[in-house]
Order: sequence, then structure tokens, then C-alpha cells
Amino acid sequence: MKKRVVSVLLAGVMIVGTMLTGCGSAGQKETETAAAQTEQESAEPAAETDGEEAQPEEQNASAEKIVINLYEHSDAESYVTDLVEAFEKENENVDVNVTFVANDDYDDKVKVMLAGGGDVDVFWLRDAGQVQTLAAEGALMPLDDLCSANEVDPSVLGDFQSSFSYDGQTYGLSTTKTMYMLFYNKALFDEAGLPYPEAMTWDEYGELAKSLTKDGKMGSMMMNWSYTYGSDARGEYITDDNLDTVRRWVEYLYQWYVTDHSHYNLEEMSTSFDPYGKFAEGNTYMMIQGNWTYDLLKAADPDLDFGSAPLPVFEGDENVTCGGTSAYVINSKCGEEKIQAAFDLMKFMCYSDEGAMIYVENNQLPAYPSEEAKEAYMELNTVDGTEYLFEANVRMEGDGTKLYYNEVKNAFQQEMELALLDTCSIDEAFDNFLQRRDEIIATYE
Repeated sequence: MKKRVVSVLLAGVMIVGTMLTGCGSAGQKETETAAAQTEQESAEPAAETDGEEAQPEEQNASAEKIVINLYEHSDAESYVTDLVEAFEKENENVDVNVTFVANDDYDDKVKVMLAGGGDVDVFWLRDAGQVQTLAAEGALMPLDDLCSANEVDPSVLGDFQSSFSYDGQTYGLSTTKTMYMLFYNKALFDEAGLPYPEAMTWDEYGELAKSLTKDGKMGSMMMNWSYTYGSDARGEYITDDNLDTVRRWVEYLYQWYVTDHSHYNLEEMSTSFDPYGKFAEGNTYMMIQGNWTYDLLKAADPDLDFGSAPLPVFEGDENVTCGGTSAYVINSKCGEEKIQAAFDLMKFMCYSDEGAMIYVENNQLPAYPSEEAKEAYMELNTVDGTEYLFEANVRMEGDGTKLYYNEVKNAFQQEMELALLDTCSIDEAFDNFLQRRDEIIATYE
């Protein structure tokens, strides 16, 4: 049967609850069979059979397929379509109906869908915080028994896979991953007669950036999307009791943004600031960014000659970075007859060489550590340093295991920004943050 692919826009319409009735019901394809009976009536005597009895005509009804309803965000349409088609070829007894929801509407759509008992079996969640929240509400199915029965070891997917556990049970499997690295302009380093950057500490990185900031050139760029890159990579989060590393990291940022002027500062990085276009102009030596930068720099300037290196680390650390991942989960109301097929689909997308290859063919970085996919990725992306994507130990950017993390993060960003704009001291910023953090956490107790 042909797969149904639907694009959904909320556009302010949120009425779905009363029209949806339980997991998998509305989207299920039914095969109807009718037993045909034929009565032969004849006024003449029955024909002779020479002693052999006539055999009744056998009727072969087609077996009904299992239908899995999968919900995804629209940005993933190209590679998820490929994943589903490949899965269906290997599992002829399963049809996968995919509904793609506009990315900006997706999170709200999921909430409405679950609240209304929508026709969803497997669905995508963008981060650990969403998995934690829905698991706490009982909306997700625990996967531990299914993983054991199907020889799936979630830890293989990386350190950040643990963020998809709640109350000691696993609720999601990682799909693709992102991670932060250091990018550099090869032409500028060649002109300066300097070797290309390799593994180094944050102290070494800061000194290098400072030394390169001259003659109208900027040493490096680090966007203000997060103020925790370095401490997250070390595994210390703003929700921890001990914030020594977090504070040291903010002190680094202050030095680079304010004291050394070796990075574009917060005022320069306004909402209209394009880091990829700015870097492609050719006046910035280095940039801290995620692995998506390979594509965006090529798009900004196809002729730009750049390389990549590991994210710098704190003294004593080695080969660590931070990044993110999303997850596939199963609706806790998924029908018993569908559970195995739903997990088979998740396993194919998250835990197979073939699934990993499809991600790579669509220029995505799979969480599953497939050697075959690694080789293919390296062939498609020949920029120096691409191999580091497969060698680093990636820790989760942010502590998604805490339901209150996003609120705490917003408070941290707001207070630290005041310090990095040099309108208050780092001490004052931390004092204010800690007070706000305590108030936020208290509302969850």
C-alpha cells in the first residue's frame, strides 16, 4: 500500500481532540474482504463426476497490514521519507503513514495531538526537555524491555542518550546529533605563516585569538546563542550545586568579548548578525560553531577555503565537546498489536547501519556510530578535520534531565548578558542568577 504523507499547518486552528479516537485509529488503512457465496440452481440433474467430488473454490483474502502513524517536523521531510521507504521495503507487513508538521508549529501540534488522543504511534521530539516532560506526564512508553528483547543498547548512541531517561527508564532513542567545533580560515593562517589550529586548551585558544586580532582582522567569533558551551562540554551544568567551571567559562567570555576585544562583542552580534556570511568575508581567523557550519559556509561562499578542528577544552580534559540530539518516542497509548512494529521502525531509524547511511546521504550526522556511514560521510565532506565529528565524546548541551532547565537557562542568559555587556560585575550577575534559580526550582518542589 502506498504511504500517506501529509503536511500540516496549525495556522491557529487547534480543533482536533474530539475527532481523534485513540492511537492509530484515524489513519489506519483497512482491507475489506467479502466471502462470496454462489448458489447453483438447476432444473437438470447434476453432472456426473465419475466418482470424484468437486473441490470448493478457495478464496485468498489479503492479510491486513500493520499501520504505524509517524509524526515528524517538516525540516526532516527529505530524509525521513527515504527512511520510511527503505523500512517498508524490508518490512512488507507494515505501512508507515507519515504526517509532516511545519517546524514552527510542531511542538504545539504534539501537545494537542496527545491531549486529544490523536492517531500517533511514533513521533519525533526535538530535545531532552520534551522527553522528560512527557515521560513525567505518562504520555510516553518506556523502552527498556523492548530494547533488551531486540538487542538494542541505547548507550551506544552516545553520552547524551542518557538524557532521554526518566525515573530510571529509557523513553527515547537518539536520531541525529550536532556538536560544536572550531572552524578556521586557511588562507588567513597561510598569510600569517602559522600552522592550522589543532587540539588546544581554552587558555591557548584565547591567547591565539588575541594575538591574531590586528590589522583589521578579528581573532575569532563565538555567537551568543549560549553562554555555556565550555562548561557543558566538561559536563558541568547551570543546575549543578558546584558552578566553578561555569563561572570560569563566563570569565573567559568576558575576557574575549570585553577585555581583549578578540571576538565580536554582544552589541556587534545583533539579531541581524550573520555569522556565516561574516566569516566568509575573509576577515576572521576562527569561529566556534556547530557541525551544520560545513554546509552554511559552503553556501555563503563556495570558494572559501576553510578547515575544522576539535573544540578547545579545559586543562586536563581531552577530546570532549557539547552538542545536541533529538529523539523518537512511542505514544503510551499505542495499541498492543502495534508496539513491536513501532519499535522496529524506531530501531531502523536510530540503530542500524542502513538508517545511518540514509542520514549521511542527506548530509545529516547520525547518532548511531556506523563505520560504513562514517566512511560515506568523509567522502561527501572533504573539509580538513571532518574526522573529529566521529572521534569526540559529545556531552549534552544543557541539562535536559531537569524539568526546570529551560527556565533556569533563560535566567542565566539574562543575568550573564548584563555582565558581558559590562553593565554589572560577574559577582553581581551570579548572585542574581542564584537567587532566581532557587525561586524557579522551588516552584517544581
